[in-house]
Amino acid sequence: MIDLEDKAYLFFSAMELTVKRCCEIVSHYNNASSALTALYNGDNFWVEFLKEDYQKYKDRLENFSFDTLEKYLEKKHVGYITITHSNYPQKLKRLDEPPYIIYYIGDVTLLEKQCFAIVGSRAPTYYGREITELFSKELAKGGFTIVSGLSTGVDKIAHETTLKVKGKTIAVLGNGFQKMYPKSNIGLAREIAQNGLLITEYYPTFQARNYSFPQRNRIIAALCDGVLLTEAAKKSGALHTKNYALDIGIDVFSVPGNITSAKSEGTNNIIKFGHAQLVTSPNDILQQYGMRTTKTKKAKIELNFDENKIYNYLKDGEKSFDDIQMHTAISVQSLNTCLTTMQIRGIIKKLPGNYYAI
Repeated sequence: MIDLEDKAYLFFSAMELTVKRCCEIVSHYNNASSALTALYNGDNFWVEFLKEDYQKYKDRLENFSFDTLEKYLEKKHVGYITITHSNYPQKLKRLDEPPYIIYYIGDVTLLEKQCFAIVGSRAPTYYGREITELFSKELAKGGFTIVSGLSTGVDKIAHETTLKVKGKTIAVLGNGFQKMYPKSNIGLAREIAQNGLLITEYYPTFQARNYSFPQRNRIIAALCDGVLLTEAAKKSGALHTKNYALDIGIDVFSVPGNITSAKSEGTNNIIKFGHAQLVTSPNDILQQYGMRTTKTKKAKIELNFDENKIYNYLKDGEKSFDDIQMHTAISVQSLNTCLTTMQIRGIIKKLPGNYYAI
């Protein structure tokens, strides 16, 4: 049975009452349950506060079925925490406008763990994907719960990589659970629900909007001890997360990128202007927080003469087939054979555009 205080916050959420307006209402009536009762009774403060929206709220409340909502939450294994609950994450109270309700599916105890956010471009380059995989894997293995926004690109890579190494991850959504976005990540969301945690401040039927993603980003920042941007353009939405982190005194880190790549302009700028600490290894972060660092054993690579020439040339970075052929002077047929063999052995990777990298 839902108590009256919880009913109030659930109803305010259903009506998409903003955090700011909810605080104003609750402050006026001293608690949410009194505010809900006053709305039902047609108190004049509500009339003045809502103006032309008053009748919409009044009609919705009179027809709102809390029993139906409770059955839905139970059926879908959705829990919720309001700002008055004893298990409300204290970390979120660092925000100027902490969410008054959080809906969740999965292991809610992860909210109290040592968390680290990894965010960035929705369309990362090969470099961005590689860096995101590396840091997600090692930070998860080092003991952090990895937090991101379940978007495409860096977010998705961070979640998937963490799950792959049996780490724990939290996905913070900009939508309600009935309106998953993007739809391409529904399968990943299910996996996170089973092995991690999904959370959102939005009512189950809320559909993602432009403003809901920056709002989501403030929660990502507040839940974490630090935030890492692996790759982001000058106007990337991930920079909102950085701004929220700096506002509440949370460490921000970034990996330097190619200075000729627009995809790295945002991350390079926040390093350049002192908004982020430059990191080049996951251990740079793990050591700062006293987490267990990782040691990677390098397997001995046996290469023939031509393969060794290719490998040494690729140490400088990704190269095209033509560049490799011109630099090494290996015949086209032999080069194709070497590159294929080295890919099969896991020594190099083939990239889009007929490029190769170690």
